[in-house]
Amino acid sequence: MKMLIVGASGQIGFNLYQALAGSHQVTGTYFSYPMLDMYSLDMTKQGIVKDFITVLNPDIIFLPAALPDVEACEKKPDLCRRVNIDGTRNVLAAAGEINAKVVFFSTDYLFDGAAGPYSETETPKSLNVYGKAKNEAEKLIRQSACPHLIIRTSVVYGYEIQGKNFVVRLDERLRRGEKVKVPNDQFSTPTYVNNLCAIIKELVENDKEGIYNIAGPELLNRYDFAVLAAEIFELDRSLIIPVATEELGQQAIRPLRGGLKIDKIRSVAVTPLMNVREGLIDMKKTMERHSS
Repeated sequence: MKMLIVGASGQIGFNLYQALAGSHQVTGTYFSYPMLDMYSLDMTKQGIVKDFITVLNPDIIFLPAALPDVEACEKKPDLCRRVNIDGTRNVLAAAGEINAKVVFFSTDYLFDGAAGPYSETETPKSLNVYGKAKNEAEKLIRQSACPHLIIRTSVVYGYEIQGKNFVVRLDERLRRGEKVKVPNDQFSTPTYVNNLCAIIKELVENDKEGIYNIAGPELLNRYDFAVLAAEIFELDRSLIIPVATEELGQQAIRPLRGGLKIDKIRSVAVTPLMNVREGLIDMKKTMERHSS
């Protein structure tokens, strides 16, 4: 199949590119982080998006591209809307012209964290600008005429060229001997990116549609997640300081008991979901390979 990944320089996009490129004809785009063999594309530019997608004419368009920085979205809601909602609308419109399938990436931040983990059928109730934007973008996907697959996931971690995810940043700071405050009251289902992409590949090749939660099988708070990462990466766990979320002074409200239920994906996927220890061990090996 001919595939396009909009946002292939980000964590999910890059690893998805690696997972698919051996079996399919895959084109990737980037926005602010140039990548070899990938094309520059600003998905907020409607005409440019339409022309690019029309000429490429892919069978499937993956859309991991987003503004996922929750604090930035809260401080700049117009920018959040322009990227996460208008950008999605632009890709959808272009996809509709060529009848391409759209694979959209969403989040457990759709929910208020009052009673997680959440299933695919529960009604979103977002607490922050980012979650509300993702919910609105999901509605655009579902209401469109395009065949679509919506992937909801939670706290994705793994090797990443840009080094933005929680574990990579934790590793960097602990190696510098810095103390790191981590909330012990935010629960989620951490998801290993390589495992996520392997399951998405399976879903796409089996022509699945609709909404699927793909997340790790464990409900874990951020502090326990950080401590386990420090153990696996052989770093000083005493530098990790447990705090309540309210002590961090963040502008965007975080859902405290989030995460996603995975009964549906377990019923259809052959690829098993990796627990946090398994994911962190594999992540460490991957990082060591890239640093050697």
